[in-house]
Amino acid sequence: MKQLRTITATALLAAFLAGPVMAQDKMGKMDQKKEAMPLKDHKCTTACKDGKHVYAHGEKGHKCGKECKKMMKEAKM
Repeated sequence: MKQLRTITATALLAAFLAGPVMAQDKMGKMDQKKEAMPLKDHKCTTACKDGKHVYAHGEKGHKCGKECKKMMKEAKM
């Protein structure tokens, strides 16, 4: 009986530790896709004012924030 508990505890621990490792692997693949995407040069729009530029997703200089990530999720749905 004690051996069965040890085996069960070991299996649960292995499953618990494997989850984050697998998640990191998926994130690594997503990061590779982002790096592979060629970035476009920035083209000013009406949103750019007084020398302050508003970069669109996929343009050089753009950094994804909360709003951008939210819009990307909505676009995928």
